[in-house]
Amino acid sequence: MSFSATGIMNSRSLKALTVTFLLFALMWAVSSWVISGASLYLVLTLAAAVSFVALNVILHEWRMGVLIFLVWLVCEDLIRKYAGNNVLIFFAKDIILGVTYVAMFVAYRRRKLLTFRPPFLFWLGIFFWVAALQVFNPNSPSIFYGLFGMKTYFFYFPLIFAGYAILRNETDLYKLLTLNMWIALVVAGLGVIQSFVGQDFLNPANMAPELYDLSHVTKEAPQSHILLMRPDSVFVSDGRFGYFLILVFILAFGTAGYLLMRTKKGRKLVFITLGVIVLATVMSGVRGAFVYLIADGAALAFSVLWGAPWRERQAFRIGKAIRLAFTFAGIAILLAVTFFPEAVHARWVLYAETLSPTSQTSEFGFRAWTYPAQELTGIFSRSNWEIGNGIGVASLGTQYVARFFGVPPVRIGAESGYGNLVAEFGVVGPVLWTAWTLAVIFSAWKVVRKLKQTPLFPIGFAIFWVAFVTLIVFTFYGLNGFQNYINNAYLWLTLGMLFRLPGLLAEQQADAARHAQAQAA
Repeated sequence: MSFSATGIMNSRSLKALTVTFLLFALMWAVSSWVISGASLYLVLTLAAAVSFVALNVILHEWRMGVLIFLVWLVCEDLIRKYAGNNVLIFFAKDIILGVTYVAMFVAYRRRKLLTFRPPFLFWLGIFFWVAALQVFNPNSPSIFYGLFGMKTYFFYFPLIFAGYAILRNETDLYKLLTLNMWIALVVAGLGVIQSFVGQDFLNPANMAPELYDLSHVTKEAPQSHILLMRPDSVFVSDGRFGYFLILVFILAFGTAGYLLMRTKKGRKLVFITLGVIVLATVMSGVRGAFVYLIADGAALAFSVLWGAPWRERQAFRIGKAIRLAFTFAGIAILLAVTFFPEAVHARWVLYAETLSPTSQTSEFGFRAWTYPAQELTGIFSRSNWEIGNGIGVASLGTQYVARFFGVPPVRIGAESGYGNLVAEFGVVGPVLWTAWTLAVIFSAWKVVRKLKQTPLFPIGFAIFWVAFVTLIVFTFYGLNGFQNYINNAYLWLTLGMLFRLPGLLAEQQADAARHAQAQAA
């Protein structure tokens, strides 16, 4: 099963992927039997069959493991909703990725894996070893929190090598971006439907209580007292859906600019996806996602115009991409206003009353600066801030450590990423975090500058912007943006793709030169 020059999925890999997806769907269908009291033996047998087929496919082709992993990331929460929030399902993605890493290592030993050395590895290495020491922090209630924290921070990092090696040529880049657009379209589209028909869609009534509360969030506008529900789409919470929308909007914008300068294929898909993402963000009722939509759209529009090649009308095409993006977004919102005016009106009222600087109940300044700053300074009034309480104690998902290993639950942390770093690592935490994250940003920016005046610049800058928002902006408000497994996986995978783009450009230019020489001869 090869990853040939014809694209990511040849006929054999496509067949394997289809079989795997069907088996995943079968597993999802029968998982509801557990809740209804059906035979546990039958369910476990089917789960074992699914696992055997999927892992066998991955061991024979690690690139298939990456694709299966991406799809599973999106499907996992939905399966958990229908399977009683089983802890084993929560860790299934890590098993898939672990087997993928093994297959990658085998390919590396056989010299069939493209490799590179990340330029920021020195600073990340320092942070890693300090984190490893924090596993044994005497203030930690259990070593299992430390081990879980190491997984949360570092387990997805090797995806940077997968992202680099998976791009054998530019066709592979197009295929992978197209797959991401389909994922974004489906997830965002389901969220839009849910915002119109209600939270019972994709949320079973017999769901686990802790998931039911997360997926049935209602907000009230402070002045008009209008109630609105916040959709969660395939995820277990509206917050995770909001983080996903921020991520895919940036990637979709960069993909649109890239496709308009490179190929006519896939343009309709990406612009329709952009429109649905914008509509889903508006209908999500998540104020952070709405603010990021506006800020990211402005930053991406100005940046791609700055970096677009001005020869051969390429800058005109970038301008066209921006116009089309706003046009499709406007059409999507207009259709929603036409057919569901009350649902759209409730969201706009919430945004106007809580974000507008002219509103008496605006929370924009408080939520953007005052509150996270208070949370950061407040962490120093708590115990153990000098050396921390150990990695993992303030990380996302600690409830699963308590459930799975039977250790005491913890209530440590703050709504500030730097505050949580102090809670886990002590005063050295924010310093080391800033060092390695700035190293990532600067090295990524050097790559983006190499892509300036080329068709690869829009997607290159979009990946850089994902890293900047995830590592710098999100961290001021919390570590959830980085530790959320979907955003974390895409961060490292796309960074690997970014570092590979100059190589693709050089290889393409070399092929063009050889072709020109052959024609001249």
